[in-house]
Amino acid sequence: MRKNLIAMSVATLVAGLGLAGGASAAVFADNGVATTTPTNATAETVQNGGIGHQLIIPYYNVQGGNATLFNIVNTDLVNGKAVKIRFRGASNSDDVFDFQLYLSPGDMWATTLTKAADGTATLATVDKSCTIPNTINGTPFVTARLPSFLTAAQKAQQTREGYIEIFNMADIPPTTPNADGSSSATANPLYTAIKHVNGTPPGCSSAAINALATDPATLAAAYADGFRSPSTGLFANFTIINVPKSGAETGEAVSIAATVGVNGANGRGNIVFFPQVAGGATTPDSFTADPALRTVAGGATGVQNGSGGAYAGGTVPIIAASQFDLPDLSTPYLLLAAYPPVAADPINQAEALTRSLAVMNVINEFITDPVIAANTDWVFSLPTRRYSVALDYRPATAAGVTNAQRAFTKFINRDYFDSTNSPVALSSTTGMPQICVTTQSTVFYDREEGTFVGSSFVISPNPPAPQFALCGETNVLTFNSPFGASVLGAEISSANTTVPNNVTVGWAQVNTPGLTTGAAPNVGGNGLPILGKAYVTARNNAVQAGFTTNFGGSWEHRYQRPLVP
Repeated sequence: MRKNLIAMSVATLVAGLGLAGGASAAVFADNGVATTTPTNATAETVQNGGIGHQLIIPYYNVQGGNATLFNIVNTDLVNGKAVKIRFRGASNSDDVFDFQLYLSPGDMWATTLTKAADGTATLATVDKSCTIPNTINGTPFVTARLPSFLTAAQKAQQTREGYIEIFNMADIPPTTPNADGSSSATANPLYTAIKHVNGTPPGCSSAAINALATDPATLAAAYADGFRSPSTGLFANFTIINVPKSGAETGEAVSIAATVGVNGANGRGNIVFFPQVAGGATTPDSFTADPALRTVAGGATGVQNGSGGAYAGGTVPIIAASQFDLPDLSTPYLLLAAYPPVAADPINQAEALTRSLAVMNVINEFITDPVIAANTDWVFSLPTRRYSVALDYRPATAAGVTNAQRAFTKFINRDYFDSTNSPVALSSTTGMPQICVTTQSTVFYDREEGTFVGSSFVISPNPPAPQFALCGETNVLTFNSPFGASVLGAEISSANTTVPNNVTVGWAQVNTPGLTTGAAPNVGGNGLPILGKAYVTARNNAVQAGFTTNFGGSWEHRYQRPLVP
């Protein structure tokens, strides 16, 4: 059946579906008695492309005629997957859309993001795989978590760019687990519901799916729902296509694999299923490092002000966490010393993942040769910054959201963002306050060994500055072009740089040292957690008389890592 739609990640919409919430779910280690399914992963391995337990699509865009197409593939030919998908806005990682997807073995799910009539991003799919809610097609993205002082048009604009988080919450095996963790010979009702028969899953509205509105408060209840520990098997690809411009840019999701042992073999994580309901998430501090959702100010694991003190910009939590807010990239996924998790566990998870992503610099090519009308954009995505710092939008005006409204989660061993390197800037083009981080110098190289140090970028929305400021969670840097003349047409967080000496083709290195704990940014720092690509377009008028041919390409960034990983 075609899934036609309604929405998701805000309480009013989810409650409207009749999925009432209760106590928060927990994070469970799978016993795996007499099976090969026990939770055993002790580390996370990040790789561009690849197959993993979790995925990050670093950028989506539906601005200026763009649409973003992406596919998620389950390469596991035995188990289904309970998958959480969350879209986060480019400014400050605000949740603008989330839902659950149930993939059967060998399944592939496809969707298209476009701009809706009201200006928000929207999702369209005719794919038959089960989702919760089971009607998501054509639903505008949600603006409830964006600042109240923005106009409706400004809120809609904030949904049109960002990045995507994808999590395997649990495996769904063919047979139901017994309460002791052993495998039974009884068919798993959830597996039967989501497993395609003649191209269509038979049970997207079945009792097995409806039961997932109830919190599995114990491991035995999670087994009864049909869940086992999450294994690897997911990958995703995406394409940003612009039909009016006859252009397309492609990319691959970055995979995060939960691994075990010195050889980094794929392992199994914790069961991290949380119902897609509006009910309050109890003890969210045990399940997320997001400082906007944590409930205690000050202390080693509490919400801080970025300088070692307790957050004083308002009461906490800044946002009362709902169950649909979980899991996220900081939810404890690896084997813990003790269960249930405690407040330090999601912080440790977020720090370990941030450390895996941290880079000292970003290196790639640029082509802006006017003979072929070439243009180049670089995307910088910081997908774990939200687990270090978040903005409090509760002041009544944009001008009221200042540095004092930054809420921080302090990592235990290393800091990447604090009050010294994460100022707030107000965008003059979108009206949105954004957290920024200042990089170090940028060095440009032409094709003949010429070297030029950039010293005065033109930053949008900020004035010229000695360093390139990454404002927003997902930033687009355009080379040698006026504002608006970029490959991707970014509007939310964009910058322009003119390469010295009129160099149009070459390569560049943006240095991003981040922090040394307790000190200002310097070349001995910890780096910054950055993902992204270079996107290039060109045009050839000589292919055939009277015709113009457009070309496009993309290259993954190259990085140098901190000396101490």
